[in-house]
Amino acid sequence: MGGTPPDLARLEALLDPAERARAHAARRPELRRRFVLAHAATRILLGERLGRPPERLRLSRGRWGKPVVPNAPGLHFNLSHSGELALLAVAPRPVGVDVELVRSGRDVDRLSRRFFPAPERELVARGGRPAFARLWTRKEACVKAVGGRLAEGLALPVAHAAAQATVHAPDPAHAPGTPGTPVGPVGPWRVADLPLPAEPEPYAGSVALLGDGPFAVSWHTWTRWAPWDGSSVDEASRTGVK
Repeated sequence: MGGTPPDLARLEALLDPAERARAHAARRPELRRRFVLAHAATRILLGERLGRPPERLRLSRGRWGKPVVPNAPGLHFNLSHSGELALLAVAPRPVGVDVELVRSGRDVDRLSRRFFPAPERELVARGGRPAFARLWTRKEACVKAVGGRLAEGLALPVAHAAAQATVHAPDPAHAPGTPGTPVGPVGPWRVADLPLPAEPEPYAGSVALLGDGPFAVSWHTWTRWAPWDGSSVDEASRTGVK
């Protein structure tokens, strides 16, 4: 997202009580700022798409928190933010998106050995943090597409060399973890990597749609904030898939 946003209080007023509570629960001011900007922008963009004021956009949330607009059939969206980058995906079928700053604090070898299938453990051993972040965002995008929890999807086999590929849930007999435990949500999913900035900090990102049909990504970048008085958002960002 670019441009200069209005003051944070005006943007926070667009959020619903649950969103405001999450914003105020942030441990640091910069985390609160990022949350408010990302969620207010989501409301502005979806409100423009639906022809509704963003502050009146009613959202309901699934068991694990995935938001939907209940009276907007055919509109599927998902939001992810990390560091100073936020991604909003809008699609005609259930969609998940994930962005991750390639952080230095995770023990990626330990995490991959514990949760990832063997081919992915080898990829992380060779490729380090960037390889881990790429695999992680693919898994999380799949799980978010069905409104699940990441812990349920860590065993998903998402290693592929193509820019876009179909992901199938693993056979329980061959999934890592404790035998007899659920291996996560069922798909299939179609997953694509996203071209994200490498400077000043590297990011990894992926988008996943439920079902195995291929899709095209239409990529736009937020360039300007505009008033929300019923007029449209000028040069707004829409990351659409179809």
